[in-house]
Amino acid sequence: MSIRLSIAAVAAAVVLSATAAEAACNIPANSGAMQSELIDNLNAERAKRGLVALRLNPALDKAAQGHACDNAARQSISHVSSDGSQLQNRLRRAGYAYRTAAENTGRGFASGARAVQWWMNSPDHKHNMLIGKMRDVGVGIAMSAAPDSRLHWIIVMGKSK
Repeated sequence: MSIRLSIAAVAAAVVLSATAAEAACNIPANSGAMQSELIDNLNAERAKRGLVALRLNPALDKAAQGHACDNAARQSISHVSSDGSQLQNRLRRAGYAYRTAAENTGRGFASGARAVQWWMNSPDHKHNMLIGKMRDVGVGIAMSAAPDSRLHWIIVMGKSK
């Protein structure tokens, strides 16, 4: 019984700490326009190669935004969250049951177009964005605290079960 309570307490602490980090997150006022610009540029690159356009998915968006906030708080571009979780853990927490998923992280890009341009010039990031099976996308954007004051970008792409 006490083991179950301990596990439940740890799980609740993780959820609360993630919620607190997101609440303290500095999300740019124009993040919606920035997100649209990124998705438009991403889908243009996919269209050039005959791939289907990705559609915005609320669960992937939640996972991406949470990780962007976490990375901004740490001034990091890590794929591992401050709680040690990996992409698959974050997708489960966000409620996205996936067949395949990939994530790109970045920092310092002034626009969604610049983020896509940079990622397209990086073989691993480009590969992630051009996986033909992907159907959904989420985008997270957060500003790190001054004096760093850089935009942190996360895109999560996936195909649900």
